[in-house]
Amino acid sequence: MLKLLKYFLWLVVIVALALGFDQLMLKLPFHSPGLKQTQQFYVDFRTRLVGLMQADTLSSSSIESVIGGTTAVSVPTGEKINRYLYVDGNGTLQFADSLQQVPAEYRQDAQRLAD
Repeated sequence: MLKLLKYFLWLVVIVALALGFDQLMLKLPFHSPGLKQTQQFYVDFRTRLVGLMQADTLSSSSIESVIGGTTAVSVPTGEKINRYLYVDGNGTLQFADSLQQVPAEYRQDAQRLAD
């Protein structure tokens, strides 16, 4: 019985520490860049996780609503997007949603991606 009580007390301590960490990440404003980004990630992750746990969200949602608006371009139905690939001055592959987004000096070498 004493061993079971010991495990229960450790469980209470661990849950209290987890709740304390949760509230620390939600309420305390951080000013250093690394901690601020970590806090933004945690708040975003927690918000999405809580949203997934709600029964009405799971029952009536589509894939697009679960993803939550991560698409950068909205396309009317039936209209195709011509996306382009080009190499910048550093030799890095870059993607653009339209030819106008490709810098002028790289437009001649930009290639349209296949659908």
